[in-house]
Amino acid sequence: MKLETGDIILSSKKSIIARFMNWFQADPVFWGHVSVAKDDETVWEASYILKETPVHEIIDSGPFKMIRKSGLTEEQKEIMRQEAPKLLGCPYGVFRIFLQLLDHVFHTNWFTEQDDQEKLQVCSSYAAWIYDKACGYRFNGVDWESCDPDDIDDDSLLFPERWTVLDERNSDLRVIRRN
Repeated sequence: MKLETGDIILSSKKSIIARFMNWFQADPVFWGHVSVAKDDETVWEASYILKETPVHEIIDSGPFKMIRKSGLTEEQKEIMRQEAPKLLGCPYGVFRIFLQLLDHVFHTNWFTEQDDQEKLQVCSSYAAWIYDKACGYRFNGVDWESCDPDDIDDDSLLFPERWTVLDERNSDLRVIRRN
């Protein structure tokens, strides 16, 4: 299956972020990192900076789940290709992680909603920001500032008519499902 602009890769199943989120959420959290496909070979992601990364580095690093939003138009994909690079090179938004921590502790999105700095991104807010710019989509009903990887995964599970699972590999890297 070839990746298309806008496809999402959820990864880092055993990350400290996923473990932490599990302490404060009722529903289980499986994924700690999100990247968005630029094309079949490259993704946009937030690491130590917002950057482009070869797809194989994400999928070769461990478990992952690839999903595609139904109905994305070529116009929306072009908006993604125009908007996402505008933040490349910005530093990772460590402060946004702190705000997300407060959100999870107090079961709110109030803290992250107070900071709408586009250049202050973590992986999930960057993915949500890209989708917001392209088509106004809100994962799990959450604004881009507050979006975490679990919101993206929950959205794909709550609305299977909106999402196609392209590929999924569990912890021992066996293919679970491929469309």
